[in-house]
Amino acid sequence: MKYIILSFSCFANIAGHAQTQALNQLVYEIRDPKTDALHFRNALETIGEYLALDVLEELNTKEATVQTLTGADATHSLVDEIPVLVTILRAGLPLNSGVQKVFPHSEVGFLAMSRNETTLKAQVDYIALPNLKNRRIILTDTMLATGGSLLDAIRIIKQYQPKTIFVLAAIASKPGIARITQYDPSIKIFAAAIDPSLNDKGYIIPGLGDAGDRSYGDKYYLPSSESEHRK
Repeated sequence: MKYIILSFSCFANIAGHAQTQALNQLVYEIRDPKTDALHFRNALETIGEYLALDVLEELNTKEATVQTLTGADATHSLVDEIPVLVTILRAGLPLNSGVQKVFPHSEVGFLAMSRNETTLKAQVDYIALPNLKNRRIILTDTMLATGGSLLDAIRIIKQYQPKTIFVLAAIASKPGIARITQYDPSIKIFAAAIDPSLNDKGYIIPGLGDAGDRSYGDKYYLPSSESEHRK
């Protein structure tokens, strides 16, 4: 079955992207089941860089002048604020690594969340966040599927009174986007591709599978464990 993919276009408050051909190639690579873990992570990292460059356009700037070796002055518009990066473990790590290349001085927070495969509800297992008050936040997760995990993450972040939240995802689903924007229309979502639907397990279709497993290997649960979670 073929699907029409909405790549880099405006859907709700989705931000577009100029480097469409480069991102199309990268999204193709992460969709391809033959892409190994190393190249999968590398592609996600590069996607994170591209999306972070779009976020740069949303930040406040200031004029700065530098005297070059010729003795002449050059004036440039520089970013005047450093956002805080927050990622959802473990699938969000490669994407966040790419964002860090654009914002190397940013503080980074982590949320560990697991999902019950029966109820599709997320459980928060770990929170490590810097001071977010009045800061701009870049929240990364490779997949925006049902939107449940990201919505829980957004609710946690909002308790810290941030100024703005940007969501970055390699692939987002239409239902997931709608869920986030219905909760808070001010949140801007940057995605490399938008897929049309979800299956009954909450996976994006056509999607790419489990991003965490493809990045770091399949999870193993002890036989006595009752948890059926996906991180």
